[in-house]
Amino acid sequence: MTSTFDITAPLPFFYHAASERVLYIAHGPSPSPLLFSIALKDVVRHELIARGPVLMDTTHPFGTTTGVSSLAENPVRRGLADTEIFGEPGPLEDTLELWRDFCDALAERLQNGEDLEPALKTTWVLKQSEGAA
Repeated sequence: MTSTFDITAPLPFFYHAASERVLYIAHGPSPSPLLFSIALKDVVRHELIARGPVLMDTTHPFGTTTGVSSLAENPVRRGLADTEIFGEPGPLEDTLELWRDFCDALAERLQNGEDLEPALKTTWVLKQSEGAA
C-alpha cells in the first residue's frame, strides 16, 4: 500500500492542553527521538524577539524556555498521548519555524555527543555566527 504522506517531512507541532505547551519531536541520540517543548505564552512573548539578531554572546530566549525530554521515558510518552496537532499556527508560524530550526540544531548537537546545558546556551549564537561567515 502506498502512502500519500511524505515520510521525510518534519512532524507537525503538537499541543498539550494541560500544560499549555507546544511540542516538537526531532531526531535525538540513538535510538530515541527527543521531545522539545515550549510554553505557548513563551512563543507569543518571543515572537518579536526571535526575529531580531543576537547582539551579544548570550543565551537566546529559546535556549532558556525550551524543555528537552526523551521518548524513552514512560511519562513523556504518556504525556504525548494527551496531545493534539497544533492546528494552524497563524501569526505564530514564523516564530514556531524558527523554534523548529533551533530544536533541530540542538538535536544535532546532542546527537554529536554535546551536553544539553552548553548546547542550550550556545546553539543560537553559533547558528548566527555560521550564517554570517
